[in-house]
Amino acid sequence: MEKNGALSNEELYEKISGSIDIKIENFVILICAIFIASIGLNVNSQPILIGAMLISPLMAPVQGVGLGLGVFDSRLTARAMRLLLLEAGFAVVTALIYFWLSPLTYASSEILARTEPTVWDAIIAILGGTAGMIGARQREANNIVPGVAIATALMPPLCVMGYGIYTRDWSIFLGAGYLFLVNVAFITITTFLVVRLLRLNYRTQVDTKMEHRRHYLMIALAVFIAIPSLISAGDLIHTEMSQQRAKRFVTEAMADYYVLDQTVDTGSQTLKLDLLGIKPANDELTRLQAELSDYNLGNYRLTINQVANNETVNLQDIDRYIDQKLKDKGREQAAPHSTDSKEPLQEIKKQLFLDHPDKIKKIELQRADEETGAPDKINVTLAATVDTESEQEIRAGLERLLAEQELTAVMNFRK
Repeated sequence: MEKNGALSNEELYEKISGSIDIKIENFVILICAIFIASIGLNVNSQPILIGAMLISPLMAPVQGVGLGLGVFDSRLTARAMRLLLLEAGFAVVTALIYFWLSPLTYASSEILARTEPTVWDAIIAILGGTAGMIGARQREANNIVPGVAIATALMPPLCVMGYGIYTRDWSIFLGAGYLFLVNVAFITITTFLVVRLLRLNYRTQVDTKMEHRRHYLMIALAVFIAIPSLISAGDLIHTEMSQQRAKRFVTEAMADYYVLDQTVDTGSQTLKLDLLGIKPANDELTRLQAELSDYNLGNYRLTINQVANNETVNLQDIDRYIDQKLKDKGREQAAPHSTDSKEPLQEIKKQLFLDHPDKIKKIELQRADEETGAPDKINVTLAATVDTESEQEIRAGLERLLAEQELTAVMNFRK
């Protein structure tokens, strides 16, 4: 019976149950999808991963398990579970072979992103499972099921498990395996609930006690699987909040310093800053440490690392350093300290630090004020040990850099 283009309950059952037969064609498609996804993970490309997820055949057995549980069809459940385990194992082995052959062995951000599942992944799986069953009921072809395949991302975690086996990094293997389990479990549970809401006929005689027992079992399974993801989500939120606070601390409290990178370690409660130029003196470090409490980071220990000197680092090295840090952390926007890295005064500031790394403590830029007509100002704070001759050398170097950029600015030097 056709109603608004939707399949009848019996047609829906036949459609899903008929899609979980073991077919050579599906395994060929699976191999293609696994290799594509592994390449996407290897070269850190989201578009390639999306392409792999679109052609992945993994959604069918997951929906089959949910349908079999929902209609008490133990034979269908066993068939779907067997196909799911077979395809998942096949996918892991195929990914292992790919990474064994690949010359690229580093853990890209796309790989690492699939090792720490949170409750958000469970929520996505629930919503995706609901949308997937709605799409499966449609008589006409639609893009709902492919969209669910992308959103729930069943394929990439299996590839990451293969990578974890190849590198013998069991934390990566277990993290990706848990993400796959979360996705499969909550799509299955959601499919089960939708099947019951649609009131598909049971395939065997079921009494009320048996029905309730299965419902309680599904609830217990959902809670048990979700607990680690809830803990992980709490850790993720805590880390993100600490990152934002540290970012504000660097922007405000350390505005006069050239901070190349910041790293927040919530485990050891350490804020590590990579600094270009001379390190702050002990009394300055004490003051900065005390200011952390103003940013709700009072329990954190501030450590500063001087990363550059004029013998080992040049301007191009710093640009590459910043780009690499941003790429490694998967940031889409430049950090505050590098926002204006190509602006002339910022380039001059950077070069002056490089030319005199052990003599300059701070360089502060004050932009020209169009309303008052005040010019650009460059305030240079020198180390206490800098003598008059060295100060004149630094002043001459700054004048030369300004002349090369055809700029004028008021120069103020102090200790």
